[in-house]
Amino acid sequence: MERKTVGTFGFVLGVVATALGTLMIAPATASAVSLSCVSPPGRGDTTVVDRTACGANADTSSNSAAFGTDGVGFADAAHAGAALGAGLGGGVGAAEARRGAVAAVAVGPESVAIGTVDSVGPALVLSGPGGQALVADPAKGVVCAAGPSLAINFLAGQACLSDGIAVWRLP
Repeated sequence: MERKTVGTFGFVLGVVATALGTLMIAPATASAVSLSCVSPPGRGDTTVVDRTACGANADTSSNSAAFGTDGVGFADAAHAGAALGAGLGGGVGAAEARRGAVAAVAVGPESVAIGTVDSVGPALVLSGPGGQALVADPAKGVVCAAGPSLAINFLAGQACLSDGIAVWRLP
């Protein structure tokens, strides 16, 4: 592996680890209900209890899972796709995969993480309290706004990171 590739990979890995750490220590509202919805190939699962919900759908060639703890998680996968969506502490995480893989995790009040991939993936979308992150069609790029957020479309070479004040981008 070239030195430049190793350096770039190390930088991306560091950013992801830092973002995950920040999101996990962010204050969140306590909840008595934690839900998980897992959809093996060809099945669907949806559960709603009070302010917590999860939904997972997959065609016969795909897998999806969603989790919610005082939030909403949704995952939908088709055409050999894999999707993971999680909403924690008031967040909404939604993932949709067609021929690719995507994970969308929203942690904290008013956080939104949405990821959709269609043959381009994998993608990772994270948002913290008040943050908004989006991975969609590569022609539209990635979006990070409001609070802490991270969006990466690995194969398209697109990424953004927001600390709630400034936003950094790769093409």
